[in-house]
Amino acid sequence: MRKVEALSGTSLLKGAFLKPETSSLLILVAMFIITAVLQENFFETRSIIRNINAFAPLILLAMGQAVVIVSGGLDLSQGTALSLLTCVLTTVMRTDNPVTGVYALFAAFAVAVLTGVINGIGIGYLRIPPVIVTFATSYLWLGWALFLRPTPGGETVDWFRVFYRMRSVEGLPAFLRSLDYFVPPSLFLVLVGCFLWFLISKTRTGRYIYAVGSNAESAYYSGIDTARTQLLACVINAIFIFLAALFFVAQNQTGDARMGGPLTLRSIAAVVVGGIALSGGKGSIYFALVGALILSFVSKIIFFANIPNAYQTLVSGIIVIAAIAGPAYMTITKEER
Repeated sequence: MRKVEALSGTSLLKGAFLKPETSSLLILVAMFIITAVLQENFFETRSIIRNINAFAPLILLAMGQAVVIVSGGLDLSQGTALSLLTCVLTTVMRTDNPVTGVYALFAAFAVAVLTGVINGIGIGYLRIPPVIVTFATSYLWLGWALFLRPTPGGETVDWFRVFYRMRSVEGLPAFLRSLDYFVPPSLFLVLVGCFLWFLISKTRTGRYIYAVGSNAESAYYSGIDTARTQLLACVINAIFIFLAALFFVAQNQTGDARMGGPLTLRSIAAVVVGGIALSGGKGSIYFALVGALILSFVSKIIFFANIPNAYQTLVSGIIVIAAIAGPAYMTITKEER
C-alpha cells in the first residue's frame, strides 16, 4: 500500500515538472536571480518601480495576444493598433482643455473596439486565416495612424499623466500622490487587465474561448457560436491594447505611428514562452504575464552584463529560443507519456 502511494506521489511530482507552466516558472526564477545579481540596486524601491514601468506594456499586450491565441487565432496587427491608439489619444486631446482628455479616452476606446471587431469579423465570420486578416489590418491601422500623426507628436492634458506618474499631477489627493512612490500606475493597469480576464474566465465566453481554440468544429456542433466567440476574443485583446496605449501616452506625452511595431512579435514570443500553445485551446492567460516577464528580464540581463551591441540581438535570440524550447519540450514529453 505504501509502495503504491509512493509511486502515486512520484507520478504527481513528475507530472508537475512536465507541465509547460512549471518550466516557465523555473526560467522566470532563474532570470530573476541573474538580474538581481547583475543589477546592484535591483531591490531598491525606485528601481523596482522603473522595472514595473518597463515591463507593464509587454505584459498587457501578451495577455491580450494570449486570449486571441487560445481562441485559435493570432494577431499580427497588435503593434500597429497600439500605435494607432496613441495617435488617436494625442490628436483628440488639447493641452489647454482638460475635458478633451475624457473625450480622448472614449474615442480611443471606441477605435480599439472597432479594430477588434474588424479583426473578429475577418477571422470568425469570413473564415479568413487569422495571419492573413491581421497582417492586412496591420497596414490599415498603420495607414490610419500615419494619417493622424505623420510624425511623432501631439498634445496631452496634464491629468493624463495619472496613468504613469500620479505624483506629477497637480490637484490629486496627497494619499494618491504618496502611493505613487510605492505602487506605480502601470501596476494598476496590469491588475485591471488581470481582473478583466478573471471576470471573463468565470463566464461562458471564457469557457467558449478555450473550447473554440481546442476544436472549433466540435465546439460549433456543440451549439457554441464560434464566430461570435472569436470576435469577442479579438475585442478583449483590443481592450488590453487600449490599456497599454494609456500608459505609453502618459509616459511619453506623444503619439507615434510606428512605436508599436516591434512589440507584436515580442508579445507572441511572450505567449509561447509562457507555455501557451500556438495551436490554441491550451495554456493559462495569466502565464502570458510570466512569459512577458522572462523576455523583459532577458533585456535587463543583456544590458547589465555589458554585452556589446553587436552581439545583443544574437544573445537575446539564443535566450529566447532556450526559453521557448523548455515549455515545448515539456509539452512533447507529456504527450508521449
